[in-house]
Amino acid sequence: MDNRDVLKYCPRCSGPAVLSDSRKIVCAGCGFQMYLNNAAAVAALLFDGEGRLMAVRRNEEPQTGLLDLPGGFVEFGETAEEALARELREELGITVCGIEYYRSIPNNYLYGGVLYHTLDIFLKCRLEDGADNKIRTNDEIKDVVYKFPKDITEEEIAFDSMKKLIKSLKIS
Repeated sequence: MDNRDVLKYCPRCSGPAVLSDSRKIVCAGCGFQMYLNNAAAVAALLFDGEGRLMAVRRNEEPQTGLLDLPGGFVEFGETAEEALARELREELGITVCGIEYYRSIPNNYLYGGVLYHTLDIFLKCRLEDGADNKIRTNDEIKDVVYKFPKDITEEEIAFDSMKKLIKSLKIS
């Protein structure tokens, strides 16, 4: 999928537009050009005292029922670290600290018939001491599971970027 069936009209004049090389919308009528850039997303690498990775089972599309890492999209004006802290508060009711960059992996995220290209930023963190870190889930999350990376199979993982991440964790 390359969004040609979805992105057919100019956002400025509503005239016919062309998706050029899957990265730019070009309007023949008014000359408007809009680049389709990566969306930034963050995900937590949060391990328990036994070395098991926290994962969440998705309760919504895309990939309902499969494992994901807690996190989400970076909002305008946020750093990756701020976005991760916000997402973990919103999704799980937890407060984290010691947020550090681990690695980034490009990904594709199909939602509502639109293919979003993302740059998934994986950040290590730990639960903040003294905070009320009783995990609670919201509508997006079916449940929280802890697994050793070596025990996570590719078939149970929601997204390609996470599959690559888990593979790298098994090696290290």
